[in-house]
Amino acid sequence: MPKTAVLLHNLGAPSGEEEMRPFLERLFSDPEIITLPLSRFFQVPLARWIAKRRAPGAWKKYASIGGSPTLEWTKLQAAGIAIGLTEYMPRDDVIVLPAMRYSPPFVGDALEQAHTWGAERLLSFSLYPQYSTTTTGSSEREMERCLEAMAWRPDIVRVSEWSADSAYLDCMAWRLRRGIDRLPTEHRQSAHIVFSAHGTPQSFADAGDPYVAQIDATVDGIKARLDSDLDASLAFQCRVGPATWTRPYLDRHVRELAAQGVRALLVLAVSFVADHVETLHELDVETKELAVAAGIEYFERADSLNADPDFLGALTGIAARALGVGG
Repeated sequence: MPKTAVLLHNLGAPSGEEEMRPFLERLFSDPEIITLPLSRFFQVPLARWIAKRRAPGAWKKYASIGGSPTLEWTKLQAAGIAIGLTEYMPRDDVIVLPAMRYSPPFVGDALEQAHTWGAERLLSFSLYPQYSTTTTGSSEREMERCLEAMAWRPDIVRVSEWSADSAYLDCMAWRLRRGIDRLPTEHRQSAHIVFSAHGTPQSFADAGDPYVAQIDATVDGIKARLDSDLDASLAFQCRVGPATWTRPYLDRHVRELAAQGVRALLVLAVSFVADHVETLHELDVETKELAVAAGIEYFERADSLNADPDFLGALTGIAARALGVGG
């Protein structure tokens, strides 16, 4: 069996205040995120301008949650998958490595470690359940560039999306059921469920990016596993800049629900695999405050997947099947 390195692709996050601006510069310099005419001339200066302008406010959000736990969750997920894969492969034949797109350890760092370790095969495993050219696509293209620069041509297996995986959907549905169980008795029959996903520029969706369709399918898969008849809807968070993003926007949607008489709101984040600033601050702080100000009496967010055993089992199963060693 070939020695296999599993690269867990994720966005990354700043490790401290001094890393906030470089992190944003890398993010907004990515041509998969921002596409401009003559971008090779203008994108880097624009990214520097955006980063300088946004860094102070962005860091305040990270600081309010004690810094981002993204890397720690990814390390725990990597460790869990590595342990799980030993059921199918010798322990010495597999290594699982975080591969962050915009912060250390970068994709290139993970590849160098895999190469030094003696990997003969790579499993490129995206931690984005739904595929988008702005996330998984960007990470995979960075991997290809790094491999070309290293003149290394290992066998590559890809897990580029897994939004329809049954075990993953079971994990999500279980967390939603647990969130429903936490609803106060007086709100149990009238609460509204909001499935919240990271938004994307509408232009990407119009150009054929499959992300939104896969988000819709994820929501349908979760709802099909529920016994609840609570009303539910989908909204998008995290929009940046003046361009039109996928709608409805979460903040406006929450206000509309409150105006319609909804008094209890249960939110499930469906495009994230672990807690980070978009859940711990944007949902738990900003959206909750907005909801209460609009008249929502009870706000609850269903738990994230993080490194819970059921989710690690789902990830391990996906990896094992991709490598041809699992049922």
